[in-house]
Amino acid sequence: MTDEPRPRKILSLKNPPTRPLGPEPIRKPAPPAPPPPPPAQVFAWKCKPCGAGFNVGDELADDVVIRCPSCNAKIGLVADFRADPIPTKLRARPVAPKA
Repeated sequence: MTDEPRPRKILSLKNPPTRPLGPEPIRKPAPPAPPPPPPAQVFAWKCKPCGAGFNVGDELADDVVIRCPSCNAKIGLVADFRADPIPTKLRARPVAPKA
C-alpha cells in the first residue's frame, strides 16, 4: 500500500466557449480625447525674483510702474524697459528669442 494513487485525468472541453456564458458585459465608453494644450505664450521679459514672464505694453506712458503679474514685485518703470542700455536697477531680464 505504499503505491501512490494514479493522478486523475484532467478533463477539457473540445470546443471551449469564446466568452463566459451569461449576459453581455457592460463596457464603459471610451473617454473623450483631451483637448490640445493652448499655444505657449511668448514673453519679452522675465521677473528676476520669481521668473514669471510678462510683456510691457507699447501704449503705456513712460512713468507707469510695471509690477510682476505673478509675485506683484515692483519691476521698474516703462521708461526703464525702453532705455538702451537696460538699467541695472531693472528687476527683469529680457527673454532670448527661441530659434
